[in-house]
Amino acid sequence: MVRESVTGVAGLSRREFFPAFAASVAAASMLQGRALAAVPRSLDKWAQDVADLNRDLARGSISLLQWQDGIERLAKGIDLPGLARYLDFDRLTATMEFPTRLAETADPKFPSQINVAGIERPWFIRFFGMRKDGAIIPHVHNNMVSSHLVMQGSFHTRTFDRTGDDVESGKVLLRPRIDTTMKAGGVISMSDDRDNGHWLLAGEDRSFTFDVGIVNLSKTRAYDLKANKYNMIFVDPTGKPDSKGLIAAPVITFDECSAKFAG
Repeated sequence: MVRESVTGVAGLSRREFFPAFAASVAAASMLQGRALAAVPRSLDKWAQDVADLNRDLARGSISLLQWQDGIERLAKGIDLPGLARYLDFDRLTATMEFPTRLAETADPKFPSQINVAGIERPWFIRFFGMRKDGAIIPHVHNNMVSSHLVMQGSFHTRTFDRTGDDVESGKVLLRPRIDTTMKAGGVISMSDDRDNGHWLLAGEDRSFTFDVGIVNLSKTRAYDLKANKYNMIFVDPTGKPDSKGLIAAPVITFDECSAKFAG
């Protein structure tokens, strides 16, 4: 008896072909599902590591520098497209139009399976977005840590170690440290102990960072200059360094800083 074959599948009858085809589709779907599931699992581990690191710092069981080294290590080499999907980046940033050169923000959330209980200090994760020449205007922090991971675009990035405050003159003493262009995947961090001052200028339209921060940390340093409610002090770091390499950066208001660096 001549067997009825299906075009393009020689040797298989219709009766044999359709069960085989269905089985192959099911197998492919299962493998695809496993591949897709692997990304969230790996990013779940990353998110849990971030939360655990924040908890350790808030409890005082690690130092500020250990947090900085740890958060930078977690950011380096991360799958940025996977992270964008994991944190719903496209949806959260889609409506940003950047009418000014100041950053716009959106706050993602870790999935419910991530244990964030017991982090004893206020903390956040946040997207910052800018148009070309938009800025995270120059500032220093009091008793806070944060990190910036470039998700998209590029940034001219400058950081400064804060070596002291001159309260009478209203200036912060800064030692320039990093001056570079960061592209997608680049990361910096800051704390009272390293790179306390920072200033980022977007090199492309729709440049974004993903930030992790903890505020109101136990005071590793006591500052005479008071910060605002976001633990920030705005400064002008464009002065010429002195013979010791220090810039005496005047403390200025948010409006003054915005006008000069994002006007």
